[in-house]
Amino acid sequence: MNTARKVFPYSHKMKMVGIVCILWGFYAFFSKYWRYQLFDLNLLTGLGCWGLTFLFFSKEKIDDERVHQLKFKALTWALPVGLGITHLINYLVLSLPEPDSSKLIQSLSAYQALVIVLLLALATFHYLKHRE
Repeated sequence: MNTARKVFPYSHKMKMVGIVCILWGFYAFFSKYWRYQLFDLNLLTGLGCWGLTFLFFSKEKIDDERVHQLKFKALTWALPVGLGITHLINYLVLSLPEPDSSKLIQSLSAYQALVIVLLLALATFHYLKHRE
């Protein structure tokens, strides 16, 4: 009986699904901008979030305990740093009132914050993997 737990349930092939999601997000973003002059970041970051999730949580070609430890270390570093960056952007840049009115600019969405965290996690994981 195999009692080993699967840490990363997505197969290595799911990385392609992640890349397709990200490319689909860019295509949808630019096609909406060119057709309707709409600057819809929520569509881009929503699909980008799905794609980055598949990229980060999929198995690597060589999937051993070292890779799992590096991914966990990257995620535990990226989560507080990414949320800190999101908080600073919201507080220092986006919470300033508009010059013509007393309204505040909308803050970053959860998808945008998660994209920042996942980008930091992916970059940190590949940096740590390259360093070792």
